[in-house]
Amino acid sequence: MNLDNLQMLKLRRVELDMFKAFLSVCKTLNLRYYLIGGALLGAVRHKGFIPWDDDIDIGMLREDYEIFKKNAQKFLPEYYFVQTNETEHAYPLFFLKMRDSRTTFIETSVKNFSINHGVYIDIFPLDYYPKNKLSQFYLKIRKKVIYFRISREFTFPTECQLSKVHGIIFNFLGTVAKIFYPTICSAQNARERLFRKIKRSGYVMNYSSAWGDKESGPVEWFSEGAELEFEGLKVIGPKEYDKWLTKVYGEYMKLPPPEKRVTHHYTEVIDLDHPYTLYTERKQK
Repeated sequence: MNLDNLQMLKLRRVELDMFKAFLSVCKTLNLRYYLIGGALLGAVRHKGFIPWDDDIDIGMLREDYEIFKKNAQKFLPEYYFVQTNETEHAYPLFFLKMRDSRTTFIETSVKNFSINHGVYIDIFPLDYYPKNKLSQFYLKIRKKVIYFRISREFTFPTECQLSKVHGIIFNFLGTVAKIFYPTICSAQNARERLFRKIKRSGYVMNYSSAWGDKESGPVEWFSEGAELEFEGLKVIGPKEYDKWLTKVYGEYMKLPPPEKRVTHHYTEVIDLDHPYTLYTERKQK
């Protein structure tokens, strides 16, 4: 679903207000955070949102992430919802989203899940990542198995659907994975244990990243962080943000070709003036 310029600006305002509330909670609880992903790229290259996108991606070292997850809701207005698989058991992802319950942003992949579908910002835990290549390989295999199990429940957009042969293979692997993890909850718990198993390492990783191993690096790359500007706000990115962005995106200061300057969201409904419950209730009738 494409947005016109006015709608995109309004969506960004909603996300930016949420981000400000997030920053307030972090200040109150004395928590560290770092812009990552498209938000970090936008801050460094554009001093704000990437012009054709609306990402606000945040990383938190696991200790700070857990404190935020446990305590943030009590410091937020009631219309902001900290979404995890603990606050909503049907929520299928492994990182938390902060949602604005007054709005609607129904993504195709999760349109059939009975969850809060408000506009959101993503908050990812940064967990330790092993240096040992064998341990890294073991993690990749376990992660893939769990991924196939969870992905069986998603609805893939038409543009992202696999070929017939690849679809058969994907469904077969998902069926096999279901033997090990009969429910989404069992898969989520297994993945949580897997990523938190490594107690100490000189490296950290965003295990929920679509970029895989590219979003890993020395703990020192984060450290006390570096001050950046994002839509007029003073925010924090990794101390070595140049190294992080180069590893993930390559020549990140170079703009992609025009045909690639598109948002990566696939949505069914975007309504910035009405709550998602209006649409989910209609669907249930």
